[in-house]
Order: sequence, then C-alpha cells, then structure tokens
Amino acid sequence: MRIGAFLAAASLVSLLCLPARAADKQCRVVHAAVLDMGTDESGGVVVPMNIGGKTVHLLVDTGGVVSMLTKGTVKSLDLPVQTSTGGYLRMFGGLRVDHMTIARDIDLGGLKTNTMPFAIIPDGWMPNGIDGTLAPDILSAYDAEFDFANNKFYLASQDHCPGQVVYWTQSGYVAIPIFIGEGGHISFAVGLDGKTIIASLDTGSTRSYMSMEAAHHEFGIDEKTPDLKALPGASDKSHRYHYPFKKLSLVGIAVNNPDLVLVPDSETKVMGPGGPRIILGMGILRQLHLYIAYSEATIYATGATAH
Repeated sequence: MRIGAFLAAASLVSLLCLPARAADKQCRVVHAAVLDMGTDESGGVVVPMNIGGKTVHLLVDTGGVVSMLTKGTVKSLDLPVQTSTGGYLRMFGGLRVDHMTIARDIDLGGLKTNTMPFAIIPDGWMPNGIDGTLAPDILSAYDAEFDFANNKFYLASQDHCPGQVVYWTQSGYVAIPIFIGEGGHISFAVGLDGKTIIASLDTGSTRSYMSMEAAHHEFGIDEKTPDLKALPGASDKSHRYHYPFKKLSLVGIAVNNPDLVLVPDSETKVMGPGGPRIILGMGILRQLHLYIAYSEATIYATGATAH
C-alpha cells in the first residue's frame, strides 16, 4: 500500500522507537522481535500485533510512510479518533487521510510499548482480513529481515558490527547499497537485461512495476513492440502491459524472467522523472532472503532457500 505524498510528516504522527533488547557486545545479530509471517489474499507480507490484548494483522509495507489501522479496526478496539491539525496523507486515487488514533498496550513479537500512533485508513482499502499496516516509521528504527523460506519476519537491533549480519547461510551473499529517502522509502540500482535502472523496494505491492516511459527510453519498447502484451482487464483508460524481460539482477543475484508490469508514469504518481523507474513487489521479493540494515543503508540478500 504505497502512499502518494506525505505532507507535514511530524504533525500527523511521530516516529516511534520501540525499546529494543540490549544487544550484547558481540557482532552477532540480536532479534528484538520474532514474528510468524503470513500472506494476505494478494500475496502481501502479514504479521500479528497485539493491541490492548487483542490481535490485529498488519501488512508489512516498506513502501508506506506511517503505520495505519483501518477505521473498522479502530472502532472494534474502541480507540479514540483524532483529526490531524497539521498534516495529512494523500493516497493513490486521491484519498486524503487526516485522522489518527493512539493505541495502547502494544506487543509486537516481544517488543512492547505503552502507546503507539496510527493513521486511520477507511475500510475497503486493505485486503480482506488485514487490519492495517506496519510502515517505515517503525521498521527503520530497526533492521528488518524477511525469511520467506521459513515464513519468519524479524526486527533486529541496529547495535551490531557493520557488515556482519548474514547468519543464515555459509555460502555467498550480496550487499546492496541503498538510498533511504523521505518517509523511509528504499531505492537502489538493479540490472535489467543489460541496463542499470533505479528501483524501489515495496513489500506492500503485490506485483512489480516498471515505468512505461523508462521501458521506452532504455529499450525502445512502445505499444507497437511485438512482444508487448496488454494485461487482461486493461482498458483504454488503464494502460498496463507485460513484456518478456529475460533477467533482473541485484548485484550478484539473478531473477530470471522477472514479472514486471509496465505502467505509464501518469498512473502511478511514483515512478516519475527523478524517482525510481521500477517498483519491486512481492512476486520478485519472495524469491529472496532479505536483511534491510537501515542504519548501514545496505540490503543483504541471498536466495530464499540459502542455508
């Protein structure tokens, strides 16, 4: 669930640093939170959070800005509703999100805090059974690890030796330098059929997308290209296509036949000039084991089944 714009960030919600367990003085990774990782009906990453003794299910959204709860969830938990006086979120489709709540007695995989702010999103904007999102306002205070092979999600203490975080395999791994932009969004360079293109990592996106304009600029692809196919359900007002790219590479990891949906910049409001030209979603990311070291501005990655 990607946010289109974030205005007056600090006035809507404040960043929250949950109290991490103290790391030992060794270089090993210390997991502050350990969570079973499920999947929603669209293929997104879902983890449980306990609020006031009740369990809610949150979409882990590295492409979001602030953590959110749906209006129905806020009502069922009997949480207070406040109008933000200084800022708001503008979501895809023009939805303005300008209400928030303060949840109490939070337990996130062993991490506990007395209070935590959430933006409130209207019902119907999340997949069925999903109560909200866990976004970079929380994730970036830790290292975030996605172990898709074992369906585990971890938040780890950032108090460790730089570059010494890959504990799950004795074989090789890649270290990908990243840029962390406004709202905690992650971007980095990837290779696509011999071209270097800037991509954004978005676990809140089911599929992966590429700018149609970038595809034309880099590869000469347009609506007349023979191998370009309109996706089922695409209309004259929704121009979405698929092209059979051969290989997407992240430093030393290759993803063959990547599933990339080509979309005009005007439809995403994200992949415009100066921004990422590819959004890497769950279809591709599930093939990897990812460790996002926010404090190091580095992603460490292996294949999902590396051991």
